[in-house]
Amino acid sequence: MTYTSNVLAGDFRCGVVIVLLALTLPVSIATSQGPDSSAPQDTARHQIPRHKTAHQGNAGTDNALQNHKVSKNENDTESGISAKAQTKSEPTPDSPADSSGVVVSGRESTFANGIRLKQDQRFSQQAGKAGLCDVYLPASDAPKDGYPVVIVIHGGGWAAGDKWTIASYSRLLAQEGIVAVTINYRLAPAHKFPAQVDDVRSAMVWVSQNAPRLKLNANKVGLFGYSAGGHLSALLASLADETMVVRAAASNWPVTDKRWKQLPKICAVCAGGPPCDFRSLPIDNNAMAYFLGGSRREKPEAYVAASPAAHVSGDDPVTQLFHGEGDALVPLAGNRDFHKSQVKAGIDSRLAVIPKQGHMLTFISPTTYQTVINFFREVLIKPAIVLPR
Repeated sequence: MTYTSNVLAGDFRCGVVIVLLALTLPVSIATSQGPDSSAPQDTARHQIPRHKTAHQGNAGTDNALQNHKVSKNENDTESGISAKAQTKSEPTPDSPADSSGVVVSGRESTFANGIRLKQDQRFSQQAGKAGLCDVYLPASDAPKDGYPVVIVIHGGGWAAGDKWTIASYSRLLAQEGIVAVTINYRLAPAHKFPAQVDDVRSAMVWVSQNAPRLKLNANKVGLFGYSAGGHLSALLASLADETMVVRAAASNWPVTDKRWKQLPKICAVCAGGPPCDFRSLPIDNNAMAYFLGGSRREKPEAYVAASPAAHVSGDDPVTQLFHGEGDALVPLAGNRDFHKSQVKAGIDSRLAVIPKQGHMLTFISPTTYQTVINFFREVLIKPAIVLPR
């Protein structure tokens, strides 16, 4: 696959700033509306956010990110919690593990539609927000074998972003009966690759360790992310069945670390707008050095290790890819090539192209929401059909 140097290698960081401004401004406006702001209740179990026109600006983006207005009070400014949600206090995010080794922290809330939110759970020992996740639990009772789980990973060019920016997808997954674990991770340039990959792995280990407490099915774990989050999702899914040497090249964990054996199997992955191959970037261009540690000439191993396309094999999980037809930030051609390589390897790989949409509008497109929900409903919820021999 070929990325033109002025796209991924030059304009990507500028695009990250634009995307983050587009994400942050609407939510800031919503949270500044004061304590009198009200939130409409969900009217249907499978409600997908709708946007009348692309030029609605802040209101359209706010609906996509929050699925309702956000109320502001002394304890909750950016959580996405409904104005009618009930909240109870729990220990602080730095609370020590209990006798079973499970870290319990943050706040617990209940939405008007019954979805429960366990906010700011610490899934790793990373300081600050990087080791925190929000857990969205369905209103329905857990199945006999536990809820399926999707780890949700935000975008932001690996250098910015927060779990709340992708919370609308998490709520929709919970409405489907799927637990969504929406994570923060360490950000570049302070933390370079593969710190972000290891943070997703830590979240996977946390899911396994907390499966009994939260009634999770650790045998039904999926990954979902957009943009940089899509890249991390696709990369981890592609790496999962590789040799220990290959996986270690994309990790700071020692090969003897016991966490390798605690990772649950990835059953499904959904990745939107992901950069899939860094191996063809200009060899002396330093635009990706903030994430990969240097140019491709200086860090060739990192450019290979970080490329999902370099690790495609027939044992990779079922994959749903989606991409905006008009994406000028991460070209559609790269995702098409990745999809073709997966199909050639025998992977159940699907690619949805969102017509006439760029990078940001694809993220908030109703078609995108429906694509994500339909995919995980099919692969994690619907019972498998056993054909007669």
